[in-house]
Amino acid sequence: MKLLQCRRWCSSVSTGNLAFLLSLTFIPQRTAGFVIINNNDGRIPSRILRATDSDESNKPSSFEIGLYVHIPYCRRRCRYCNFAIVPIGTQVDTESPPSRRSDDELVDVATQGFLQMDRAYRKSLLQEIEWLRSTTDASDSPIILKSIYFGGGTPSLAPIETIHAIWEALFTTTCTTSSSTTDNTPLFQLTPTAEVSIEMDPGTFSIEKLYALKDIGFNRISLGVQSFDDRVLEAIGRVHRRQDVLEAIAMIHTVFCKDDNGTPPNYSIDLISGLPGLDLALWAETLATATSLQPSPPNHISLYDLQIEQGTVFGKWYNHHSSDDNNNDDSVSIQHASQRTRATSSILPTKNDRSMLPSEEDSAFMYKYAAGYLKAKGFEHYEVSSYARHNNNNKMHRSQHNQIYWATDGQWFALGLGATSFVRGQMVARPRTMVDYQTWAGELQQQQGGGERQGTVDSKDFLTDVIMKRLRTSDGLDLDWIERHHGKECLDSVMKGAALGLDLGLMTLVEVEDDDKDSGEGSKKNVLRLVDPEGFLYSNNLISSIFVELDEIHEDGGD
Repeated sequence: MKLLQCRRWCSSVSTGNLAFLLSLTFIPQRTAGFVIINNNDGRIPSRILRATDSDESNKPSSFEIGLYVHIPYCRRRCRYCNFAIVPIGTQVDTESPPSRRSDDELVDVATQGFLQMDRAYRKSLLQEIEWLRSTTDASDSPIILKSIYFGGGTPSLAPIETIHAIWEALFTTTCTTSSSTTDNTPLFQLTPTAEVSIEMDPGTFSIEKLYALKDIGFNRISLGVQSFDDRVLEAIGRVHRRQDVLEAIAMIHTVFCKDDNGTPPNYSIDLISGLPGLDLALWAETLATATSLQPSPPNHISLYDLQIEQGTVFGKWYNHHSSDDNNNDDSVSIQHASQRTRATSSILPTKNDRSMLPSEEDSAFMYKYAAGYLKAKGFEHYEVSSYARHNNNNKMHRSQHNQIYWATDGQWFALGLGATSFVRGQMVARPRTMVDYQTWAGELQQQQGGGERQGTVDSKDFLTDVIMKRLRTSDGLDLDWIERHHGKECLDSVMKGAALGLDLGLMTLVEVEDDDKDSGEGSKKNVLRLVDPEGFLYSNNLISSIFVELDEIHEDGGD
C-alpha cells in the first residue's frame, strides 16, 4: 500500500507533465485553463491576465491567479528533504541591522558570506521580475492576484530588506525596463481579501521581523513544526525544538491577533506522520497538542506522511530498493513508486539516531486517526493532507493559494530558484541550483520566453492533471465539466475506471449545487469524490485506475 507523500503543497515545483506529477503525487500545482492561447511573440496577452478598463479596480480577472516566490535558504538540510534549497548554517545572523553589516569587522565570516549570496540572489529575483514586466503587454491595469506565497526553503531566514525589495518590485508604480522605458502601472495588484503567506520555521525569526512582515502586507504564517517531540525532531535533522515552537506561536499571536474583535491570528502548521521514533501514542499526543496550542491554536493544519526520497539521508538509511536509488527518471509511475517500502529491522542502520520507522499499518492508522480526531475538533478535511478549522462565523480557513493550484481555471506566476510557473498554458521551470539560476536570470533579457524547461500542456495532460488534483479534494471531480469539455467517451472512461472504487465504497457519486453563474440558479452538477478517510488513503490506486481507462481511448486516437 502506498501512503501519502511528504511534500509541502506550496513548493515551487509544478508541471503539466502527467508522469512527473504522478511520481511526486503530492504536488499541488496545476495547469492553466484548458484552452491554450498561442502567441507567437512569447508575450503574455493583457486580455488574459489583466483587468480591462471596464473592470472595477479591485475586481479579479476571469482566472484565479496566484504568485509563488521561492526563498531557498535553510539552516541545514533535513534528513527527508530533496527540495531546491541552499543550507546556510546555524550560526548565520540574518537579522542584524544593515548599519551593523556595513562594518565587516562586526560581522562574522559566515554571515558575511550569506549576506553576499543574498544580495546576489535578490538581484536575480529583481531581474526576473523586470523580465516578467517586459514580457507582459502594457495595460492601464495591473495583474490581479488572489494570493501570494513566499515558500522555500525557509523564507523567514531572508533579511527583511530582501523581502521588502521583492515586494516593492512587484507592487511599485514605476519600473525601468531593459528598453529604458517607464511603466507607471504596478505589475501586480492584490484583491482586497488576498491571502499573503510566508513559510517560517520556529527559531528563525524575532518578533521585530514579524512586525516588519506584517507592515509589508503578510497576513498568514505557515509554520514548519513537523513534530513537538525533541527526540523526533533530532532524528529527522530539524534544528528547532518544542520550546522554539511554543515561543514562535506566542509571537505570532502577539503580532497578528486582532484584539479589537478577538479574531485569532491566521496561521497554519505542518506536521509529519510516519517519522522515525513516532508511535501511535505519540501521534495521538501530537494531534492533541496541535489543536490546543496557546494562546491561539492554528486554524489550518497540513499533515503529511513521510516519503523516503532518493538522494536524501533517509533514502540511504531506509530505502533498500537499489533500483529506486539508481533511478533519476522523474517519470516514475504510481505503480513503481508504490513499491517503495519501509526498512525492516534486518536492514536498519545500527546507529542510535536511526530510529525505526512505523510500519505501513501504523502509518495508515495514523492517517485515519488524524482524519477522525481533527474532524471532532472542528476541522474540515478538505484535501488529502489539508485540514481547515471553522471559525465562529462558520468560515473555513482553507488555503486560498492551494485552492488556485487545485482549481480548473487558475494560473500562477512563480519566481526564484527551482520555481515553476504556469501561465497561459505555458510551463517555465527555473534552474534548481543557485549558480545556474543566477546565470539564467542574468540572461533573461536576451531570451524570448526564457526557462530551463518550458512547454505547452495539451488537453490530455491537462485532463489527467485535473482529475488527479480534484479527486484529492473533498469537493471532488465535476463530471459534468468532464463531459462538457472532453466529451461523453471521456466521461464513460472515467466512470469505468472508478467502478471498482465505487463498488468498494472508497468513492461516491453525489449531486451538488452548481456554483457556476452561467449554469443558472438552482442548477445541479454530478461530482465524483473519494470517501474520507479510506478513499483518500488509497487515492493513488483509485486515480491510476481511471488513468488506465483514459489511456485506452487516447491510444485509439482520441484526445
